[in-house]
Amino acid sequence: MQKTAALAKSPLFQETPEDLSFSECIKLSYCRAKAVAQVFKLTTTDILHVSPRYWEFHTDPILVMDDSVVTLLTIQYNLFIGTIARFAKGRPDIEKTISEALDYRISGQFCLTEIDRGLNAINIETTATLQPSGEFLLHTPHPGAAKLLSPRGTARPVGHSLTSFNQVCLPSTALLGSLEKPRDTRESFFQNIQRVVVGTLSMGASAIAALRIGCYIGIAYSLRRQVNDTSTRTMRPISSFSTQYIPLLTSVAQTMVFSALCQEAYEYFVDPSTSPTQKHFVAAIFKTTVFRHAAEILLQLGDRCGAQGLFEVNQLLALHAGARGGAIAEGDILGLSIRFAIDMLRSRVKVPEPKFPDHLLAKHEQSIVKELRMFLAQSTDHRSPETERVLLPHCRGVLEAIGYRWAYEAALAKGVSQPIIDLFIASLFELDAAWYSENAGLPRWEQKNLLLDRATVLYKDLPQLLKSLDVESYVTAPIVSQERWDKYTLSALPCYE
Repeated sequence: MQKTAALAKSPLFQETPEDLSFSECIKLSYCRAKAVAQVFKLTTTDILHVSPRYWEFHTDPILVMDDSVVTLLTIQYNLFIGTIARFAKGRPDIEKTISEALDYRISGQFCLTEIDRGLNAINIETTATLQPSGEFLLHTPHPGAAKLLSPRGTARPVGHSLTSFNQVCLPSTALLGSLEKPRDTRESFFQNIQRVVVGTLSMGASAIAALRIGCYIGIAYSLRRQVNDTSTRTMRPISSFSTQYIPLLTSVAQTMVFSALCQEAYEYFVDPSTSPTQKHFVAAIFKTTVFRHAAEILLQLGDRCGAQGLFEVNQLLALHAGARGGAIAEGDILGLSIRFAIDMLRSRVKVPEPKFPDHLLAKHEQSIVKELRMFLAQSTDHRSPETERVLLPHCRGVLEAIGYRWAYEAALAKGVSQPIIDLFIASLFELDAAWYSENAGLPRWEQKNLLLDRATVLYKDLPQLLKSLDVESYVTAPIVSQERWDKYTLSALPCYE
């Protein structure tokens, strides 16, 4: 059981914010973030070294009960404290700020991205001009250089905005580091934003928690929702229809296998022998692979709950919105894919070696990599317009292929049950049906039947799989039980006569 289970059941997290004002929702999220911070009591060492306790924090489901909480705390710990802590030695003022931030007595932000620059952050235009007094004037030269932290609506808003500076005077102590110009400004820039790499890994972990909660809601609702079977004149749960249990079980299988990949990626990331570039690469593989499915799974689970999947109180809408935001935050998955797929094809980063090179998923990965390397070898310049036009649409797919093979190996190593792994593999066929038909002797009809058969084998285990998700404390959706639904409709909703 997670250490936040009791907090998740408290009124602070059980309160549904749908009827609160915008400002009240924001205040609620800050109160929740502070409560979570007090449970984990992270230290600077935890943050800087990505300790097991720090990873436990990032994988805890309470963060996605209110997605504003994961946004606030990820920025607070990873980007804010993680950045300034590197400059704290000999700076009592910074140490004091860190102490207050760890206790969540102050809220830190990280304003890097600008409207007109987007992912091209190395060319930001905001200036800090040194004055004769040693102070700095912070200034936004035009509206397009305003700092962008995306606000979000719904009942779980993040109170972010566009931020501009008009000749704001800062003390000399506002500068982190030295005034001396670095020899390599590009290397210095990426060194100063290195916490984004940790964030790339961490955001993928939060997606796993969202998937666990989403799967729980979808399964619980499908098991209790009954319809009349006209052929037998009896009632049957909607979970008994293959159109329902295939997506439910596929979602669970992918969630369980990706959970194993989550831990495997973390262990690889914190290994002292892993270089900084390689850390970023494996974080990119993990995040790209997981978020390829997170938004789709949560949207599909919402659809499988029918009209009730559209009720914000049933969590699935908010979880889906959070997954979309997570795919962009701390490394947009498309941008990451393009960068690292090309680096990988040019052998500038190394793919984790396959443990089972003869397995179908490993062969699929090897085939895609080989095709793209052959194309790249025929190109005179990997930056040419023609190479870009052809190569870019394949970048995300090649990282996902690596991720699927790595996830399979992680699932085996972490003891995920074979029927779950088998269903996970079958669920991937439709993503590249032509390759599996051409290279694995699996015609389209057989691919679909394998998915159906493997899901059908697991259908009887649906109630046990529900329990194994271990997130009941974090579910507030009324549709998961008749008791909760009755309580919600009879006491929580306003009544008009």
